[in-house]
Order: sequence, then structure tokens, then C-alpha cells
Amino acid sequence: MKNTFNSNSVCSITIFTIFASLCCSVAAQTAQFEYDLKITADPSKRAAYLKESGEAPSPYEQVFNLVKGSMQVATVVEKVNISKDRYHINSIGTLGSVLSTVLQDQKLIRDSVGSNGPNGLLTNTYQEKRGNTELLIAKVDAPKSIVNFYKISSQKPPTGTAPYTGRLLDMVTVGYQFIGRDLPAKSIVLPVTDGRSLKNYTLVRGEAWEFPFDGAKVKAIRYYKTTSKDDTATFEVWFSEKEHLPLRSVIGLNAQYGATIQVDLKKIPKL
Repeated sequence: MKNTFNSNSVCSITIFTIFASLCCSVAAQTAQFEYDLKITADPSKRAAYLKESGEAPSPYEQVFNLVKGSMQVATVVEKVNISKDRYHINSIGTLGSVLSTVLQDQKLIRDSVGSNGPNGLLTNTYQEKRGNTELLIAKVDAPKSIVNFYKISSQKPPTGTAPYTGRLLDMVTVGYQFIGRDLPAKSIVLPVTDGRSLKNYTLVRGEAWEFPFDGAKVKAIRYYKTTSKDDTATFEVWFSEKEHLPLRSVIGLNAQYGATIQVDLKKIPKL
């Protein structure tokens, strides 16, 4: 299957991209996870691309212009509530003090609700608001096996639809699928919505590595997406071998952005 990972979506969405996880149990559980986000950027590359293409930069792209080299830019906090058959995830990404002042305290707010079953989490409604941009909503119509996309309100006519088969995830739940389940031994394709479209998210199993946490080393397995001539954006995530928590994710945006985003779990929570 052709990899259709969307680099434009990655830029807007994965600036505060978070992969937080929680084990499933009969009784509802609530946990909070905190992440550091670092960006390595070359603003001249993005400026050159915008000039050549005539595109207008999004409000969040201002962060790239303010980063000189590599810089810690944000903290992401996610609250997760998950029970035997349901889940609710609320995610807020907050810029550091200097960037927050310059960009008028813009935040990335995401919210996902849906069902929980033997095969993992299934999205029902995903919402995302990036700073002062319009609210994006993806809402599943399960009987018709389609997902409807809205802006501002789902009470208005949808801006688009997309059919899907099998499972459907979103950009918040995609990192949760291996909690309480085996890590895949081979490549896996996950259908994922970003609130405006539906893409196939392909991960290939890679090597193991050890991450330092609280004076100890935690072994993790790397999963990464393949690239192609039409899709040069890179992505990788490291899942802890024991709990399958995402310890680090790295997004290498293509030449039109000239940036790399790295998200690191600050502390492994008790599940």
C-alpha cells in the first residue's frame, strides 16, 4: 500500500505532536503525561519555499522564524481517561514564555473521544484548534463507514468526507495502539485522520535503544515510516519495550519546511 503520510499536516499538527499512553482496565483510569518539544529549524529554507510557491504561512509557522538552530519551544500536557469500553483524551500544547509572548499565548488544543476494545482505541470524534485558526472536527458515521470533516461546528454542513474500512484513528490516539498489546513484528499501516483528511500512516519496526530515565536505562524499540520521491518527510517513534509507551518521536519535515521536531517524555508515569 502506498504511503500517503501528509507533510503539510505534519507541520501544523506535529509541532505539538504528543504520543502519550495508558493501559486499559475495567475501572476508569486517569493519568497526566508531560512532554518537552524541541525544534531544529532553518527559517531561510521555509522563506525561500514560500516565496517560490506563493503560499501564505500559517500562524503557527511563526515559531520556525523565531527558532535559531535548535531550541526547546514548548511543553505538552495530556490528560487521558480510559475505561473498559470508552476513552477521552484532552491535549494542550503551550509555548515557552518568550515564544508565548511573541505569539500572543497561542496554544494547540486537541480532544479525542471514542471506544476502547480488544484491538485498541477507535476514534469517534476528533477536534483540533491550532492557535487562532479555525476549529477542525472529524466525526465518524460508523453505519456508513465514512468520516465527515467540519470547520468551527459539526452542526454545519461538512466540508468533506472520506470512506474508511476497518479501524480509524486520529493524531492523538495513533500512539496508544500498542498499550496492552504486542508491538508489531512487521510494518503496519494505520488509517489516521488529522481533522481535515484521512491518510495511511505506515510504521516499520527498527532497532532497539536505551533511554535514560531517573538514573536508569529503559529499552525502547524504534518504528519509522519509509520515504519516497513524492513523500520525503521522515517520522520515527520509540516505544518502551515493557509498557509500549512512546518515549520519543522525531518528525523530519521535508525541504519546504526545513525543520525537525522532537518530542520527549519527561518522566515515565506509573500506570
